Amino acid sequence: MTRFFRLLRKDLQASLLPLGFLSGITLIVMLFTRVRIATGSWPMETALAAVSLPLVFMPLWLLWQSFQTLRVEWREDTVYTLLVLPVPGWKVMLAKLAAVCIEYSVLLGVTVFGTLIFFAPQVQLAMEVLPGSLWAVRNGILVYLFSLAMLASVVIFVQLAFVVSRMVGRAQGLVALWTLFLSSWLVDLCGSLLAPLFRWLPALSLDKLFRLYEIEAGIVVNWRLASEIGSWLGILGLFVLTGVLFEHFVEVNG
Repeated sequence: MTRFFRLLRKDLQASLLPLGFLSGITLIVMLFTRVRIATGSWPMETALAAVSLPLVFMPLWLLWQSFQTLRVEWREDTVYTLLVLPVPGWKVMLAKLAAVCIEYSVLLGVTVFGTLIFFAPQVQLAMEVLPGSLWAVRNGILVYLFSLAMLASVVIFVQLAFVVSRMVGRAQGLVALWTLFLSSWLVDLCGSLLAPLFRWLPALSLDKLFRLYEIEAGIVVNWRLASEIGSWLGILGLFVLTGVLFEHFVEVNG
């Protein structure tokens, strides 16, 4: 476990500068927008754009980061050092996955902080429409957890595509794209094949989980988990496969 945290700290230290830069840019854009709104130069609606811009850009940057954290190991020839250490490949992948998730959490936290500080009047108006601050915080945490799970699954796809592309000499970009396509297809297939095994699971009532009835009575949103469980097991399998291939690559090319 100590080696895992060392790997995690190494990845976080490498992303410290770009993470700080993006956090600073986010706060500066929000501050600039707040000043323009206060002086009457921009309408109040631009506050939504200032908040939405980092939320739209964030997934793209995180996808790049999930690719870059592996690419830099090959570029700086540190990949061999990683595999000489008595650390299994899945721990290396898990450390990089955890680093991206932490970066996402920090950037999201900075965005929320900036929104509350610079756009307090707009937040207060929004809170008058919602059932209450506790409701908003609770649902915000749930949305964050769901988005974190989705981000983790996408990072696993990217990690597998990168490792497989490094196992060929040419057309690495094309191989990576085909790996993304085939792995997505396999996960969908896994979900369909395993769905009958999990049909006994009750549907998840999202309307109750998110307390949507507090906004409007009669809202019913059910999420059937049978195929989802199989898909997540497939993603877990891809994660294990990525770790195995990561170890095997250096053995072949060492």
